[in-house]
Amino acid sequence: MKNVSSWRWIFFTTGGVLSKYLKNEKAPDILFLDIELPGLNGVEIGKYIRDILKNSGMFLVYISSKKEYAMELFQNQPFDFLVKPIRKEKLYHVMEKIFHIVGRNEGNFKYKNQGNTYRIMYKDILYFQSDGRKINIVMGKEVQSFYGKLSEVEDDCPENLFLRIHKSYLINIHNVKEITYQWVKMVNGDVLDISRSNRVMIRRKVMESMSNEIHYNG
Repeated sequence: MKNVSSWRWIFFTTGGVLSKYLKNEKAPDILFLDIELPGLNGVEIGKYIRDILKNSGMFLVYISSKKEYAMELFQNQPFDFLVKPIRKEKLYHVMEKIFHIVGRNEGNFKYKNQGNTYRIMYKDILYFQSDGRKINIVMGKEVQSFYGKLSEVEDDCPENLFLRIHKSYLINIHNVKEITYQWVKMVNGDVLDISRSNRVMIRRKVMESMSNEIHYNG
């Protein structure tokens, strides 16, 4: 376990105070969020982070003495769920998983455009879109483009992080907010079609990836 003595820890006792901090200060990378907070509860704070602040990168780890919140929390994209009382070993296990994912996402996608080489971190990419001979790299607030083939992009990207759902779309599985049999909705609200021939397989893979991020530790 990495040394935690150098970390900056901030504690909040009410949901209202926490929401004001999140609005006015730099958001933390990891938030351990008790569901039964006075004022705004943990579910409401989670919705505020994802829907109002549009922060999809924060690791949300929910804490509660009850397990029945599971489905209500799913829309807030929690990373994990800890059941009280929390043992030190459980907390360290969650942190190790976060370190592992951060390390995997810190890799870069490299491409060339007009003779220049550019790099974009995988975690910042929502999806690649094929538009004729052009490839659009769709991120949270911008789109960058270059000329190439989506099949070559797919070969260059980590298989466990990106999934080809359509001849025109290669998505970052960890930036999926919602999925149905016919389409996926990304965290920025974009809705992308799933190819009819692979819908069962693709939906299963995305659902497995999303559900594997949530482990209920008692």
